[in-house]
Amino acid sequence: MCRFVTATLPATAPIAALDAIARTHGRQLRPLASPSVQRQLVAGEAYFLTTLGECDCGGPLGYGRSPQTTDWEEKARRLALKGWSRAKVARALGQKREHADADAEAEMRRVDEAIATWVAFIGDMLHSGHVRELGLLLHQYRGPLDEEVSVRERRQVKVTAALPDVLRDLDEDVLYLFHA
Repeated sequence: MCRFVTATLPATAPIAALDAIARTHGRQLRPLASPSVQRQLVAGEAYFLTTLGECDCGGPLGYGRSPQTTDWEEKARRLALKGWSRAKVARALGQKREHADADAEAEMRRVDEAIATWVAFIGDMLHSGHVRELGLLLHQYRGPLDEEVSVRERRQVKVTAALPDVLRDLDEDVLYLFHA
């Protein structure tokens, strides 16, 4: 299973010029044949793969929807059941929490940097003068890229200063239509 970010653009858009912009942000615009998605697009929209590498697993889009918590009380309970003293449990979990906090901070910096790249990509596409709208769709594929995908809704998003938060909270199988 792999996650991919795909895009929609007007079929009449100058794709070569937009692809050049996408590549400056580590993306691409390669036409993607997906009969199920294409049936759900409106007339005049074209569908593209944006991923340059293997997949978009671990990417920042939708990161805020992933559970990021640890049940420390459950960990303490399990260690106590093993016969650990309260002091030993507190010491061990204190160290684990410090490491977890440092790892979480590093991960948030990575996500923030990656989100900034997406913000720049969307901004450059919309300010290129070539398009007024860019659609993005996240999907967790279980098989090939032409598998059946059900787009749950189309959501209009005005690009504002809140764009990083919007990108962090993207939901899968929703076509987000970004416009200036």
